[in-house]
Amino acid sequence: MKKIVSLFFILFMVCACGQKYQTITTNEALKLFDDGATIIDVRTEEEYNESHIKGAVNIPLDTIDTITYDKNETLIIYCASGVRSVKAINKLVDMGYISLYNLDGGLINWGSDLEE
Repeated sequence: MKKIVSLFFILFMVCACGQKYQTITTNEALKLFDDGATIIDVRTEEEYNESHIKGAVNIPLDTIDTITYDKNETLIIYCASGVRSVKAINKLVDMGYISLYNLDGGLINWGSDLEE
């Protein structure tokens, strides 16, 4: 039994260490935002103009590689559901960004104030 538990622990640690970002809830994102994090909406400009998280900056996925934030800055990335945000985060990881957060469920799960 100890061997099985040890094996699962090692497997968990290997998987966790390979993750270059964290997926967070709306409440966690709000706390990070209050602490100075930047929220980036990677949807299209048209989607952003329809509705977006209050205080979010629009940088569409196809232009995410043009950002010039400090590589240590805390960035919360979101899209409509979470698919494009993961793609954007993977690009940002390749660019050297180290404090990245994916909003779980994207705008669909936000459930807080939105700007239109």
